[in-house]
Amino acid sequence: MDISNKDHQKYHQSIIQYYSEAGMDYEPWSRQFNMHFGYFRIGLNPFNREAMLDEMNHQVISHLQLDHATQSHLIDLGCGVGTSARYAALNFKNVSVLGATIVPWQIEQANLLSQSDEIKDKVKFELGDYRDLSFEDDYFDGAYAMESSCYDFGKGKRQFLSESYRVLKPGARLCVVDGFTKGKKHSKLFNYLYRKVCDGWVLEDFASIEEFTNTMKELGYEDIQAKDISWRVALSASYVPWVSFKYFVKSVLFKKGDKKIQFGHFIAPMYGLLMGLHRRQYGYYIVSARKPK
Repeated sequence: MDISNKDHQKYHQSIIQYYSEAGMDYEPWSRQFNMHFGYFRIGLNPFNREAMLDEMNHQVISHLQLDHATQSHLIDLGCGVGTSARYAALNFKNVSVLGATIVPWQIEQANLLSQSDEIKDKVKFELGDYRDLSFEDDYFDGAYAMESSCYDFGKGKRQFLSESYRVLKPGARLCVVDGFTKGKKHSKLFNYLYRKVCDGWVLEDFASIEEFTNTMKELGYEDIQAKDISWRVALSASYVPWVSFKYFVKSVLFKKGDKKIQFGHFIAPMYGLLMGLHRRQYGYYIVSARKPK
């Protein structure tokens, strides 16, 4: 997908503005600022949302199939305020993480939240666009993106996947969790909900699961695995109405700030719940693949 530099910069600026304005508003969803849905498995308390959010972190890092006998250096592509990076550094042996984001505010917050002696030498955060990273080829032992790959252009997210492939060491894996569209034909209601969600979260488009995995194949990824985990995230998603209502009362009505961004931040997950009911047209996936040795 060809995008002019002007359009690229305008899109970047809208993302920076959104996350700088709404960043702290993720705290009602997660005290630790996990900026994604949770993963439920048997044995977890369904009333403990934070535990399900952490389990999603665990699932993603586990899909990288790291050799914990040796040091692994990972990159978090679109790291938010670094919560997943901190989780990986704390809970996986011999793991360090570089978090990359285009949002300066997120870098500041990530550094403030990463002062613990346990992790301060194991996590680092840098301003960086995952479409054009500054690192050498074959640099990282694993890469992941948690609800951030959707911010690349196009349905196949080619530049995101291409750049991830470039910086991975041979044999290393990429893992992505995100929402994906399915099929080619979508109903008018789905398209309406879809655009509302994209507008609220300042997205151009979600990826198509078919185009995303096909792009992986074209770029040379191997052992591509795409699992629809929509039912695994459904329990955490069920908290959205209550959390969104509290956010609306406390922030949209009374907090100073950009009301358009605040309202979009409120309404996008609400429309997203309705969009997610269209099971033939949308799903939440965990996708992983390996760069050949």
